[in-house]
Amino acid sequence: MSYRVLTRKTPYEPKPRSGRPRVTDIRINRWIQRLASSQKMSVREITGASRLQISKNTVHRRIIESGYMIHAKMARRLTLSNLHISKRLQRARNHMSYGDKWMAVLFNDEKNGTSMDLTGI
Repeated sequence: MSYRVLTRKTPYEPKPRSGRPRVTDIRINRWIQRLASSQKMSVREITGASRLQISKNTVHRRIIESGYMIHAKMARRLTLSNLHISKRLQRARNHMSYGDKWMAVLFNDEKNGTSMDLTGI
């Protein structure tokens, strides 16, 4: 085999890749991965923002190919039962007539760790 390659008159070149050529190149693949990781864009939003006519499956494959991004589905919340709905409505009705008592309530935004004191208003 190697003798045949060495004695050829034309230089050896590997066969071209078979199959359909990719729509995206290396630059577009990095752009897709950068949008998905830094800007927290969804696959559908990235597909719409791209200048190419690519499918959302292509975008999803390019994100998976990056290797460092992990796909995780959000946990679904259980739907409220009729008992929970009626208890929430009853609590809301009880507090509708709270009036000036709301001024003594301290609201806490647990998401950011900041609190908002409404007693001085």
